Amino acid sequence: MARNPSSAFFWMRYTLFLTLLIPTVTSCAHGKMDVVKFTSEQYPQNKNVSSVEILDKAPDRPYVKIAQLTMGNSKDSGASLQVKIREQAAKMGANAVVFGDPVISFSGGTQYAPVYRPWGFYSPYYGGYYGGAYVSARPVPYKVRRNTLSGVAIRYTGQ
Repeated sequence: MARNPSSAFFWMRYTLFLTLLIPTVTSCAHGKMDVVKFTSEQYPQNKNVSSVEILDKAPDRPYVKIAQLTMGNSKDSGASLQVKIREQAAKMGANAVVFGDPVISFSGGTQYAPVYRPWGFYSPYYGGYYGGAYVSARPVPYKVRRNTLSGVAIRYTGQ
């Protein structure tokens, strides 16, 4: 039996496919990491992520900077951002990551939510049909917290 695009079953499957696809695609965008490479040198991947050191200042021994890794997200904590940066540094062949101070920023604004009208748009209780004033939306303030963490992936030299 040939597929008929005008059939209800086709459109139901198409809608279900888009309903499942869109959240998957948009969820990938939240975990984007900014990578600024300082060298074009390629290093072998560090297979053991736990061997990548976590530092809060530059070490005394000689090293070369590989890249600056920055990640910001409103859902992840600073610890989970640190784990993701460390994993990326291990893929680049780093021995350590020098982390900076975390940055926490807030943004917000006001969205307008529709007001519930149990008797419809033209109800006399809200004055819609009779020319009275009625409220169509209510202001709802919101605030979003964003955690941002940055670290420099380094590789020791002259071992």
